Amino acid sequence: MRLHKTDQNGFTLVELTVAIVIMTMIVISIFGLFISLVQSAVLSKEKSAASSLATNQIEYLKSLPYDELGIQGGSIFVTSPLPASKTQTLSGTVYTIKTDIKYVDDAYDGCGSYPDLATKMLYCRNYPPPAGAPGTDLNPADYKIIHVTVYDHTNTLLVAVDTQISARVAETASNTGALFVKIIDQNGNPVSGATVSVSDKSLTPNINVADSSDGNGETIFYDLPPDTTNYNYVITASLNGYSTLSTILPSGSLQPNYSSQKLFAQQSSNVTLTLKPQGINSLLIESTDVSGNPLPSAKIYVKGGYKKYTSSSDTQYYFDTLSPSDTRPVTDSGGLASLANLVPGPYIFCGDDGSVSCKVGNTTYYLAAAIPYGGTNSFNPITVPTYIASSPPVTTYPYNGNNYLQKVRLMLTTNSNYPRVQTLTPSQISLASTDLDSFSFTVTGVNLPCSASSSSCSTSIVFSQSSQNYTATCTGAASGLSLNCTADLTGISTGNVTIKVSANGYMLTLPDVPLLAGINVTT
Repeated sequence: MRLHKTDQNGFTLVELTVAIVIMTMIVISIFGLFISLVQSAVLSKEKSAASSLATNQIEYLKSLPYDELGIQGGSIFVTSPLPASKTQTLSGTVYTIKTDIKYVDDAYDGCGSYPDLATKMLYCRNYPPPAGAPGTDLNPADYKIIHVTVYDHTNTLLVAVDTQISARVAETASNTGALFVKIIDQNGNPVSGATVSVSDKSLTPNINVADSSDGNGETIFYDLPPDTTNYNYVITASLNGYSTLSTILPSGSLQPNYSSQKLFAQQSSNVTLTLKPQGINSLLIESTDVSGNPLPSAKIYVKGGYKKYTSSSDTQYYFDTLSPSDTRPVTDSGGLASLANLVPGPYIFCGDDGSVSCKVGNTTYYLAAAIPYGGTNSFNPITVPTYIASSPPVTTYPYNGNNYLQKVRLMLTTNSNYPRVQTLTPSQISLASTDLDSFSFTVTGVNLPCSASSSSCSTSIVFSQSSQNYTATCTGAASGLSLNCTADLTGISTGNVTIKVSANGYMLTLPDVPLLAGINVTT
């Protein structure tokens, strides 16, 4: 008798593993959906609470006198401003309630005095004015708009509510003025999000209001008390990653490039400020003697950036390491010093003629030449470039763990008779130039004596490239401040061409690449 083995059904190990994986995926999906539903319910609850908080804030503000509706750091001047932000806790959740209050100019009764038609159309609400409206609204602060936002603890916006509030009186011509501020970059493009503050400390109470520039770079301040006695309204603009700029007073006959303002009743004043993208680590200074040896412990006078006044003969700048106090950088044992947060633009060293306030101890040093490592021009002024975070420069200059946007070598001497070069114009020529055999250039500086006849000029300028020398013929004056020269550069090659300047028995030999100390020859 044979026994037959019965078949038994079951799962293989592979089938069991697949089943577990599938079940795990289903459980994870269900759990994820559950979490999503819980989060959605929590968010919905938070939004409902935030909506109530925003509504309560609006109702509270409506209950206040119209003249008290202004916030701390806002654009409306009130004697006792309201807080711009506050927190409130509901059911264990912390909410932040932010309030913004602005004036509105409505076209119903005409528009205020705007700098141009485009600005009027943009900021006079419901433009154009109806038939019969005044040509100019002498009180453009027609009503106020309140904007309330509520955020959760992660700074996520939950709700935003707006309302308009007007005074309970008929509008009459005001005794206040308006200020229009436009913020642009160095290319003339509008800069949005800049903090713009306006202050006048001569009035009682002091004026101190602020706002942010909009997408057109504009900020408007209505209902400001007039001040016609002097240019006391100071405007300051700042933005993270950009320079900071404040207006200044006229000085005698000197007119500022960025002037503070008078403000007249029923009139508007217009100000445009230019902010420039800037980096933190701006300039690396290398101090040497005329032989190239480092000069430690040297105090260096530096000025530049924003120029204060429109006059071309005046060279006062916002940045000045001797004004209002002595903040001159001091070189280390290697002759190096650095400057941070400089406004992009031109910088001058040791005074306008290179003879002021560059010292080691009590010994005065004269600037024989300031030579940049980067940029396009040789010698003064040394340009600190703009810095755009999204497009950082290819070449930087390391020092103490930081990378600097520009580097300059200052060749200094204690000899007041030593030849000094300030500018070389032009500092570039092309091999394709038809003037290669008669390259004309101008050198300015100090101790460069010459005469109207090139044959009796006592200053010599020689261009040098590799083993080739090219001697220039120059004319000038006994004052030694400027030379007009011509050189035959036939046979020159692309690259840097340095110069040697001889005068008063001394020779100033300028360094070669990577410094820009002569003529850049291009193809």
